[in-house]
Amino acid sequence: MQKTPGDAPFPVPQPHRRGGLLRPRDPLIDVFPIQSVHIDWDRLIAKRPLILKTVAQMPVYLLKPEVLGLLDAEKHPTYRLVLDLMWTTGARISEILALTPSSFIEDGYGYGVVLTTLKQRPGRPKKTALARSVKRYVPIADLLLQDRIQSYLYAGKFRKGERIFPMARQTVNRHINSLVERVGGADFRISCHTFRHAFAVHLLLHGRPLKVVSQLLGHRSIESTEIYTNVLTVDAAHFLDGVDFH
Repeated sequence: MQKTPGDAPFPVPQPHRRGGLLRPRDPLIDVFPIQSVHIDWDRLIAKRPLILKTVAQMPVYLLKPEVLGLLDAEKHPTYRLVLDLMWTTGARISEILALTPSSFIEDGYGYGVVLTTLKQRPGRPKKTALARSVKRYVPIADLLLQDRIQSYLYAGKFRKGERIFPMARQTVNRHINSLVERVGGADFRISCHTFRHAFAVHLLLHGRPLKVVSQLLGHRSIESTEIYTNVLTVDAAHFLDGVDFH
C-alpha cells in the first residue's frame, strides 16, 4: 500500500558517529520568543482608576515603578526581603511566612523557592495546613535577590525546618501601611496581597502565558487568573485607529 504524507512519522534527528562511537548532537537551546517589551508605565498608571471602576472584582494592583519605589524606601532587611519575595514570586503572605531555609532550591541549573500553597488566613500557618497543602516551585532569576536571600539565611543561622520570618500577617500589613505613608500615601489601600496582584499583572504585561501565570500563583482554576487580563484589554483605543465615523 502506498503511504500518504499523513502516514509518515516525524523525522528523528540521528546522532553523529565519530570514531565508531555514538555522540549526540550539540543540545538545542530554545529561547522564549518574547525577549523584550516596551511598556508605557505612566499611561498604565493613569488608566488604572478606570480599570478599577469599570471591571467588577478587579483587585487593586501596583505597577513596577511603584513597587520599586516602595522597595527602595524599605530599609529594614527582613521586611525588604518579605516584600521582594512577594513581588518576585507572587506568593501569598501566608506562604512567605511558612518559608524555611530548605524552601530555597539550587539545582545547578537555576535558583528558586518551593511554596506551600496556602489560602490567606490570620496569623501564621499551622503545621496541619502545611502538611496537606500542594507545593509549587517558582524560579528566582534575579541574582541580587538570590544573594540577599542567601546572606539573610547565613546571618540568621536558622535551623533547617525553622521559619525564617517569625511574624504574623497583620504585622506585615501594618508595616506596609507605615511604609506607604512614609513615601507620601496612596489613593487606595495597599496590603500584602497587592504585591501578589502586581506580580500577576507584571507577567501578563510581558506576554507570559496565562496558564503559566496561573500555575505560578497556585490557582486551582485558570478562571481565577483571567481577571488580571483586563489590564491588557481596557485601553482599547488603538482598535479604533483608522476607523472614521464622520
